[in-house]
Amino acid sequence: MVNVIATQKGYSGLRIRDVGDEFSVPDEMFSERWMKPVDPKWKPDTKPAAKAKAEAPAKTADKPDTKPAA
Repeated sequence: MVNVIATQKGYSGLRIRDVGDEFSVPDEMFSERWMKPVDPKWKPDTKPAAKAKAEAPAKTADKPDTKPAA
């Protein structure tokens, strides 16, 4: 959780937050668009996203050079 201050009107925790409101949000819900952290040293998680799995090879029926089934 991170303590934040609303820099614009926004919606969080089933409530509308006005400019200047101080409240807590889970780290993954932090939005730089309308929040700033109370602690200036806090930084959003910047871990790289997990790599997507490689695409599965095309099935025989998906390949254009095969004949359709009879």
